[in-house]
Amino acid sequence: MRTRLLFSFFLLLSCLAFARTNRTVSGILHGSDRQPLAYATVMLLNAADSSLVKGAITDEQGAYRFDDLQPGRYRVKATQVGLETTFSTEFDVTEAGSDHPLPTLVMGGKSVQLKEATVSGEKPFLEHRVDKIVVNVENSIVNAGGTALEILQKSPGVTVDNNGNIFLRGKQGVLVMMDGKPTYLSAQELYNMLRNMPADQLAQIEIITNPSAKYDAAGTTGIVNIRMRKNRNYGTNGDLRTSYGQGRYLDYGFGGSVNHRNKLFNAYGSYDYGNGFYFESTEMQRRFRDGNFVSTFKQDNYDKGEYINHNFRSGLDVSLSPKHTIGFLVRGTYNTGENHNRSVTDILNASDIPDSGYVTRNDNNSEWNNLNGNFNYRWAIDSAGQELSIDADLGRFDNKADFNFYTDHYDYLNRSNDWVERSYNRQPAVIDIRTAKADYVKPIGKKSRFEAGAKISDVETDSDVRFFNIINGADVADTGKTNHFVYEETIRAGYVNGTTEFGKIGLQLGLRAEQTIAKGTQQVNNSTFTRDYTQLFPTAFLTYSFNDTHQVHVSYGRRIDRPAYQQLNPFKFYLDPYTYQEGNPLLQPQLTNAYEIGYTFLQRYSINLNFSRTNNAMTQITRQIDSLRTTYIITENLQTNDNLSVNLNLPFQPFPWWEMNNNLTVYNTRFKGPSSAGEVDVQRTAVSFNTNHAIRLPKEWALEVNGYFNSASVWGTWMVRPFGSMSMGFRKQLLDGKVTLRINVNDPFWTDRIRSTVRMENIDAQFNRFYDSRFVRFHVSWKFGKQTVAGNRQRRTGAEEEQNRIQRR
Repeated sequence: MRTRLLFSFFLLLSCLAFARTNRTVSGILHGSDRQPLAYATVMLLNAADSSLVKGAITDEQGAYRFDDLQPGRYRVKATQVGLETTFSTEFDVTEAGSDHPLPTLVMGGKSVQLKEATVSGEKPFLEHRVDKIVVNVENSIVNAGGTALEILQKSPGVTVDNNGNIFLRGKQGVLVMMDGKPTYLSAQELYNMLRNMPADQLAQIEIITNPSAKYDAAGTTGIVNIRMRKNRNYGTNGDLRTSYGQGRYLDYGFGGSVNHRNKLFNAYGSYDYGNGFYFESTEMQRRFRDGNFVSTFKQDNYDKGEYINHNFRSGLDVSLSPKHTIGFLVRGTYNTGENHNRSVTDILNASDIPDSGYVTRNDNNSEWNNLNGNFNYRWAIDSAGQELSIDADLGRFDNKADFNFYTDHYDYLNRSNDWVERSYNRQPAVIDIRTAKADYVKPIGKKSRFEAGAKISDVETDSDVRFFNIINGADVADTGKTNHFVYEETIRAGYVNGTTEFGKIGLQLGLRAEQTIAKGTQQVNNSTFTRDYTQLFPTAFLTYSFNDTHQVHVSYGRRIDRPAYQQLNPFKFYLDPYTYQEGNPLLQPQLTNAYEIGYTFLQRYSINLNFSRTNNAMTQITRQIDSLRTTYIITENLQTNDNLSVNLNLPFQPFPWWEMNNNLTVYNTRFKGPSSAGEVDVQRTAVSFNTNHAIRLPKEWALEVNGYFNSASVWGTWMVRPFGSMSMGFRKQLLDGKVTLRINVNDPFWTDRIRSTVRMENIDAQFNRFYDSRFVRFHVSWKFGKQTVAGNRQRRTGAEEEQNRIQRR
């Protein structure tokens, strides 16, 4: 019956073949001799604030075209080296499904200084669109020389907790993608990757709260898509860059990219090196009650580390013919780290007097290697926009970590050293990823569009933890802490998606089906579990445009979050003798139904109301064994997690030289259901505010200021106190814009600290964390080569959702 329903729905959508509105603007560019100007840069600007909407390059006949436009008021800007910049008059785009031809633009023979006000073609730091929020990283001042994690933490509605979990509007379950591909990493591994990824490699971060059926169904809260920089210039060009930062410790880096593009092929490559030191300090307090006996653990933990990062990316796009293009992409990382962790724990009696304690030192060395290869093919079937694209990906993550533990136990009252523990473990882990996908697009008339596609992904992770105790100078294997876990998962997916327009109404419907087949094996005790299930994920999106000024939209989507690989591993990963994390092979995927209604005014101001309910909500539960004075964390399925939020986007331009963008989210989160620690029912209303200010100063200087604030909130069973931060940066362009100097100051008041508590049943714990977030960084970049912009071939590759789920050990 399910197969018949699925086939019927696919057939129905295929017949309806709904599609997006296709408003287009086209024109021709001539020189002063009235001859066509080929390969000139043409930009479509928003008439209200001159922000860049789209860019193009003229062909050999001087023609250009912009497709899929929203209603609004625009103007066109044309530039060419050695010629005077030219602007069109302002014009309106209103009628759907038609072309808006513009009068021929004529460029002068010599470049002259314009006497009118300076027009900025840079994109704002934040762009709010109907279906997503875009963080434009490439030209940001405060993020130059930083990391991808720093940018993500400043993005509207995004927070990162103590364990590297990413929350969007107060809710966990975010799928992180890179260039449209899932990362397949655990929370902690993703945290480490983003912390080591240079911001100079990023172009944009897209925050998509209700994705269409074309996207993987993973990510119950939405998708964060990180888009890497792409060079669109013809000829040979590139850039060199270097940075130096100083907080409590220093960091520095350098890198560069080169690109060669002509009509037949585009070859590109980039490399970045980073080296630095960091620290992280945590304070924990836990209270245990065993009968009438009460004891308190007070733990101070200081973690200092050094990292060395190598990141590279290389690719080739080849135009076999005007309709057929193939591409190859290889990217990889090689990172090494050395970490020294010292933890001092005092154990207090019922009178809050320390009577014993222990000191743990953990020295570890790690290597994190990643190599991914992609092959892609695009067939432009006809000039109407019908096309077929195919992607195939191979990837391997190879992680090696060696940990050496030294624990000294002390009796304070008798002033003696009770006993000493020495141990070490080896933690190699390998993840192999294989994916393939195909996407088909078919415009039908001027108002309809049909999309369909299929994808298969195959992931295998092999984690082999070997633990040894040093007893009387001999290495003795600890079989109770030794673990070899192998997890295999295959996901087969197919989707159809269509949109259409009826007058002022736009409609999009989609359906995605995914089958999951998985097997996990704990080889030490020969235990095995399997999964085999199929789920349907419908999506719907409805818009109504009253006029060019007012628009409303309503959307619905169903999504899934599968357990991360290590969350299913039935094994205890010890952090110290009294603290560990345990996997749960009974963990089930969580499913979310999300609803949104929104209103947009002047294509700039917007308000959105969102509600989502997650069933089988995967939640980290803190457990406590009072008799053993032990605390551990396990992920379990709660009955529901409800999230209700209101989001406002309020851009404002008080002066022509000052642009600001403000984003405010008010949300209520509730976790409810039985757990192994007792009945859970926690709820909190919270506020998240993000503001960005771009100020143009005299003599080619610019200032940018960012700030964010999160009020008290709830993360699972943990209550989190308010936190926030601000940053600011200056930019100066030299040598006609070829050299750019940036100076930024991050978190000058050192307020980016996480403080949280959990109190339920017999658990009473507090946790405070702060790190090296306060620093000054200097960044210099130099562009070289030809800077004539060409149209860039955009593509999405297929292997991203799987990489997002290699769970923290």
